[in-house]
Amino acid sequence: MTRIFKRGELQQALLDALALIGEANGYTIMQALGEHVGSGWRPSPGAIYPALLGLEDAGLIRGVERDGGRVYTLTAQGSSALPQASGTLDRVAERARVTPVRPTAGSVLDAFASGLPGRSRRLSADEELALRNVLDGVRTPIITITTGGEHD
Repeated sequence: MTRIFKRGELQQALLDALALIGEANGYTIMQALGEHVGSGWRPSPGAIYPALLGLEDAGLIRGVERDGGRVYTLTAQGSSALPQASGTLDRVAERARVTPVRPTAGSVLDAFASGLPGRSRRLSADEELALRNVLDGVRTPIITITTGGEHD
């Protein structure tokens, strides 16, 4: 799969996104990135949150705890870095349009799991056992698909 973000570009895109949407939590920032880039690309929390932390450590954004979450804003230093970041989202979106972005196995599995109704409902012992049995029944085919048939 071709990467749509070049080295260091994700942090620039995050600055660009914060400039566009203003104060926002990580989830809102991820939604804005996904909508702007489009072409089926979905941001990964495993990439976004470390990048936000890096921007925070560099003094370009400020994160504050609010209502059980963290809200980010540009600092004065971050605002002064905007001319360099400006247009990053558009460049990445254009690259995504011309470069097909194929989903990872993890993103397909995550989307499936996150879309299940009743996902957060507590299970009885019998329901847990039944669900584990169903999942165990599809484990081998999933491993075969996700490893390209190369597994022990």
